[in-house]
Amino acid sequence: MTIDRRLVDIQQTADDREPTDVYRDQMAVIVDNLMFGYLRDPQQTDAMLRRDGLTKAADQLVDIFGPEWWMKL
Repeated sequence: MTIDRRLVDIQQTADDREPTDVYRDQMAVIVDNLMFGYLRDPQQTDAMLRRDGLTKAADQLVDIFGPEWWMKL
């Protein structure tokens, strides 16, 4: 497992910053990595979202882009 360098950079400056700003920046990096993981292979995204219990997110993608939306990319 590798740690995103951005998290290390954020931690190195954490003492000089507001805790809420540090948390916001950390969460942005984490969400970025999660979304990259899901969207790296669009054909698997729907299955991964449903497997991970994110059925509402999977259903919303279908509502927005239509069934088998990953085939249209």
